[in-house]
Amino acid sequence: MSFFSYDNLGGEFPLLKEGLRQGLPSAVFGVPDESKYLIAALTEGRAVYITADALSAKRAFEAISVLSGRKTVLLPAKDEVLLYRRAGSRDVLYRRLTALSDWQNGADILVADIEALIQLVPKKVSRFHLEVGRETDMRSLVNALSLAGYRREYTVDGRGAFSVRGDILDIWPINCSHPARVDFFGDEVEAIKPYDEETGERYEKRAFLDIVAATDALRGEDEGPALAQKLRSELAGLPVSCRARMETVAEEIAADGYCSDFLLPLLEGSGEFLRDCASDALIIVDEGKLIRDKLEGLYREHAERFRLLLEGGEALPCSLRQYIPAEDISFLSGYRTLTLQTFMGNPFLTNPLRIFNYKTTPVRRYLNSLPDLASDIKAWLKTGYRVMLFCGSADRVNKLKEELSEYYFPFSPVGTRLEELKGVALLSETLSHGFLVHDCKLAVIGTGDLFTKAAAERRIRRRRGDLFVAPEVGDYAVHETYGIGRITGTKLISTTDGTKEYVALEYKDGDTLYVPVESMDVLSRYMGGDTPTLSKIGAGI
Repeated sequence: MSFFSYDNLGGEFPLLKEGLRQGLPSAVFGVPDESKYLIAALTEGRAVYITADALSAKRAFEAISVLSGRKTVLLPAKDEVLLYRRAGSRDVLYRRLTALSDWQNGADILVADIEALIQLVPKKVSRFHLEVGRETDMRSLVNALSLAGYRREYTVDGRGAFSVRGDILDIWPINCSHPARVDFFGDEVEAIKPYDEETGERYEKRAFLDIVAATDALRGEDEGPALAQKLRSELAGLPVSCRARMETVAEEIAADGYCSDFLLPLLEGSGEFLRDCASDALIIVDEGKLIRDKLEGLYREHAERFRLLLEGGEALPCSLRQYIPAEDISFLSGYRTLTLQTFMGNPFLTNPLRIFNYKTTPVRRYLNSLPDLASDIKAWLKTGYRVMLFCGSADRVNKLKEELSEYYFPFSPVGTRLEELKGVALLSETLSHGFLVHDCKLAVIGTGDLFTKAAAERRIRRRRGDLFVAPEVGDYAVHETYGIGRITGTKLISTTDGTKEYVALEYKDGDTLYVPVESMDVLSRYMGGDTPTLSKIGAGI
């Protein structure tokens, strides 16, 4: 939203703005998480916000999206980079590719945990643009989609799939909530009609459709022979006893018709995110010490897993390079940087030339306690503070405004300038938690500070094949971490948390995995036509 800006908040915020414009490495100390997100939302131009872990990244993404009002994307880390996996959930990969594509096409802020940034990325994510009235050679498009990782099926049954019947292309782009039917008249796109994947209900027609590639391992048009030679060299570098598995993998990759991300280190189009995709962005570091410590742990674990998998014939020598080289751990040198820390101390990853200390604090949690909220609002207004309440929905705005009316508070629209906010503003947006900015006398109260429950529980409708509502003995399932297993039944297991029902899956060598019934979303139905080979637990898919 335009309300939050350096100049609007005043105090020392404009000084930070000027320093960053001059390219001076800067740091802000003494700020809690909620205030870090505010400072990040104020930034002008493009920015990359880095956290130590995925949970912190998600929280930052949600808050920065609301406070900035700008296009913000969340880049997740792939859960596996060393093992070759032919089957399994690709949801994380699809979200990663969509975020990369959005960033490469102009998104303003990208939020990521450090693991997501040290994993290899495609320097350019392919994106196909279909537009009503424009000509697109359908045969070339179908071939390109296959090379870009899309599965050709009889009927579209999930993201990353397409089907062709005459002049009709049904496709579910990985970056879309629903599939779409594209009608061609010759080579001209005649209509684009999104539809409900379960009922077939048609949604409003669209003028265009952008389709993001479903693999991050696209090889160049003339790269095939060179890639094959690189792969042969990798195989030759393995001990004879370790080659059998990798030779089979090489044959499977060749048969797929497109590259597997297992080969990312060998592809000319692979690169490092900050160096190849974000060289002009402001890099915002959330707690440098935590990120440094996480990096050291990631590299240690990566090196040890690589050693064991290489000895077991489950990896190639190049697989170690799925992470950018460990010596590049100082990759922030040369970038414009802003470090945010809760406490004073060594920033570790950056060398700030200007340091700021803002007077910001978290707010208390009211959790449906109207008298406590009203008491604090009264105190704030008496001392000249302005108040913003993020209610989470229009209904809650109306209800809370009615409840607060008996206290005779002055209500005000937010406006675009601080001076325009005269009293209490109620917003329908959702902000998890708020903060107090004492320099400009502003109190921001988050949805999670006001209420004990979310404004609306979103009902998640499972698609066909997403999971087993009523699993049957003998069904094959793909666990997003452990691969293909066979369902052998259910079992009640008692633990310190009580007795729960689990689904039992049989794996290779007779190993059994128990999945809690409430966590069935980690399983997807095996969609292959033949009887699959069971995965070995601990060895990937």
